[in-house]
Amino acid sequence: MADPVTLGALALSAAGTAMSASGTIAGGAAAADAGARTKQAMEFRAKQEEQAAQESRAVAQRASLEKRREGTLLLSKLQARAAASGGGASDPGVVDLVGDISQRSEYDALFDMYKGENRARGLEDSAVGSRLSGDAAVAEGDAKQRAAALSAAGTIISGAGSMYRTYNKLPDVRYG
Repeated sequence: MADPVTLGALALSAAGTAMSASGTIAGGAAAADAGARTKQAMEFRAKQEEQAAQESRAVAQRASLEKRREGTLLLSKLQARAAASGGGASDPGVVDLVGDISQRSEYDALFDMYKGENRARGLEDSAVGSRLSGDAAVAEGDAKQRAAALSAAGTIISGAGSMYRTYNKLPDVRYG
């Protein structure tokens, strides 16, 4: 039978090993939880980016409609002035100007739509990136949790080996 000091030392060693393993496992669980929370944050961010993309398209569509409306209004004023001046709407200068205004108005409208669509696609790409970041955070947390479990098992095995050597007074093969 071992003396009380040896038994006390073994008990303290076992408790220390258990606490160390427990702390390692808790750290792994915290890493997994942090990964899950990061994923939630990234999902929220992705939804905001998708909403901003929809808003970008809507704003671009409204701006495009406004450009067309302005072009139509300008053409109407031009035709009214041409008719009032006596030159008529069929005057070659008026016809050229009408064509130029129509083309420019349509170009501006289409360019506004392009800008809105381009911004929207960028936001949607960013949303995909946010979701991928969230997935990566979960994978990292899970990997850290698995690593913590393995580390805790190693701590327990190491502690058990140390206690066995101490209790049985076996020589430590590392030191001869």
